[in-house]
Amino acid sequence: MIIIYKSTSHNLFDIQGKQYKEPIGISKHKADLSETILIWPLNSDPGPWRSTIYGLQWFAFTVANIAVLPVFLGTYLGLDQAGIADYAQRMFFFVGLASFLQILLGHRLTIIEGPAAPWWAVIVSFSGIAAAIGKPLELVRSDLVGAMLVCGIMLMLLGFTGVIGRIMKLFTPPIIGCVLILLCLQLSGTFISGILGESAKGDSFNYAPVLISIVVIATIVMLSMKAPPLLRSINILIGLGIGWILYAFIVQDPAEAIKPAKIVEMPQLFAWGPPTFDPGVTFTGVLISLIILANLLASIAAMSKTTDKLMDTKGFDRAVVFNGISNLMAGVGASVGTVPFAASTGLVKISGVASRKPFFIFCLLMMATGFFPQVGAFLARIPQPVGYAVLLAAFTQILIVGLQELKKMNLDQRDSFVIGLTILTGAGVATMPETALVGLPDLVRYMLGNALIVGMIICVLMEHVVLPRR
Repeated sequence: MIIIYKSTSHNLFDIQGKQYKEPIGISKHKADLSETILIWPLNSDPGPWRSTIYGLQWFAFTVANIAVLPVFLGTYLGLDQAGIADYAQRMFFFVGLASFLQILLGHRLTIIEGPAAPWWAVIVSFSGIAAAIGKPLELVRSDLVGAMLVCGIMLMLLGFTGVIGRIMKLFTPPIIGCVLILLCLQLSGTFISGILGESAKGDSFNYAPVLISIVVIATIVMLSMKAPPLLRSINILIGLGIGWILYAFIVQDPAEAIKPAKIVEMPQLFAWGPPTFDPGVTFTGVLISLIILANLLASIAAMSKTTDKLMDTKGFDRAVVFNGISNLMAGVGASVGTVPFAASTGLVKISGVASRKPFFIFCLLMMATGFFPQVGAFLARIPQPVGYAVLLAAFTQILIVGLQELKKMNLDQRDSFVIGLTILTGAGVATMPETALVGLPDLVRYMLGNALIVGMIICVLMEHVVLPRR
């Protein structure tokens, strides 16, 4: 028997009070006028076959969103193909484990705990700065491990002490919106260079990767706009598959196949060696973790409304504690810091399935995948132009979230200075030549060479010190 369940809206965790047109999260106006119809609510049992099918849908959705990341980030971290394959294996395992802990002991909602986009930017940024100052990438990798360990412990302490609400009052819509927009601007040049491939390095222009990337982006856009709900929910995966096939037939330059020594193997811990603690990388990681907190709270609030499960302050605190544990595990496992994926709410709305049982199956599938090196080896062969095209399409959603945050402001003259100075300065830093900061101490270069850090510092000062809202 299928039960149709209608979720209603609640007045959830209003982080920003009444300073802006809307609180962070879902618009009150929209929440009051719309209902989400759930075929299978949180505590329902779809049965073994349906649960398996829905679990595979969660798995496909997650793979579509993170499959290209090991290739993208591994390139910046100086990993070879075998290193990228191991990176993918660890990433899959720890995403599954982190999601499992959250639904079992944390917020207990069907939200994927996946690699956080701000951490991507940190990896790309510090890899570029390291190249400019002659720092070995091996040291950058161990610095990132140390930063994730520190951030994980910090988040756990914040969750245990229950001070999240007071801290998050600092992260108003202009700060969150500007940081998300700067994140997209900082990475956009990387995406375009990756699509161009060897052409971006000065070689003769190659039309094939560019045309294939356009096909990939067009496929994702058309599926998102026109396809039935099921195809729409896996549009990234379909676009990736089509691009990969076209690249194999047209460019005919497949990556060399990797043959892992073992069929089944445990993900390696501290694969990048013992952690090191660079002050600039660690400080940046701490600031990034605070940004991620805002994303975490908004994602939980959105899913709470969708599933009609009112989340109290203790529920948010538990979610932060286990997000800290997830980031700690990401450091131990040489993976990527995590955050609850806001896109999970979209999949629940499209499919009408919020049941925990399929989500448990998904978590077990992800963890099991992490025991098979062949999966990582397969993903390591994704052509880079195709992967960058997928990420370019996916980041349009992050840009829109940033713009939606700015829409909550009054956009008067005061707001124009807060937003304008933040974005223009941050964008300037993102396009600044690497030689501009030569001669400064490494910590200062790390901070002033990162558009996210510079933009956030300016926005916090403008928002709360220079032009505080009355």
